[in-house]
Amino acid sequence: MFIWSKSDILVLPIALLTIILITTLLWFVLHNKTEKIRKIPLIVITCLMLLLELIKQIKAIVDGYDYYTLPLHFCSLFIYFFPLSVFAKGKLQQFGKTMSFVCSLWLFLLFYVNPDSIIGNATQNLFASFGTFHTFFYHHLAMLYLPVGLSLKLLNLYKESLIHVLIGLMLYAIIAVPVAHLTGANYCNILVSNIGFMESLRQNAGQIIYTAILFMIGLMGGMLACFVNFMLNLSSYKLKRKKCLKKRNRLTKEK
Repeated sequence: MFIWSKSDILVLPIALLTIILITTLLWFVLHNKTEKIRKIPLIVITCLMLLLELIKQIKAIVDGYDYYTLPLHFCSLFIYFFPLSVFAKGKLQQFGKTMSFVCSLWLFLLFYVNPDSIIGNATQNLFASFGTFHTFFYHHLAMLYLPVGLSLKLLNLYKESLIHVLIGLMLYAIIAVPVAHLTGANYCNILVSNIGFMESLRQNAGQIIYTAILFMIGLMGGMLACFVNFMLNLSSYKLKRKKCLKKRNRLTKEK
């Protein structure tokens, strides 16, 4: 944990500052616009990520496809949930918003704890290959989605979001677990864990119990992310209410 290479120390703070600057600029320009206009940056991010993933898949097919390239990793989930969040309607859109927030929040946290586990050594040379270019910019676009969406009030969750997390995890497990066992591709540590104590648990308790615990960890992580979103919404509401009361009191005094 918190092991950063020299290139990480040089590149990642610049990338984070860029995310902050882009988010701030977009907020100043768009925060008073309609939802349709405010959604444009998220649509652009989503389309760029889909394009990067499409190129990656085509290149993999040309070079000789490996089952590990199938978009069933944790960070692959964005290409499913982001489009639902920006293009779908009604409950399906809300499901997309929930899963987009949950996944991007955990990506943000895990990335800065251990960037090597997410992007490897991509910061050593971003343009050495399409692989390093894709890895670096794909994940940073996914992280940019979070602060932009929150600042423009496009990722507000509701009580139904807890059910959405459960449904999202069940859908992923139904697809990813069988495919991982059939292909031998270790999506999301389903087959083997790279975390010492989790791998010991798998070897001692067995694959079924290990998989069930992975599911429960994912569920708790999703619920924790929802709680964070609820608290952010509550803080925003209280701040807005406080400003309205101050404005009302000032107008009352002027009268």
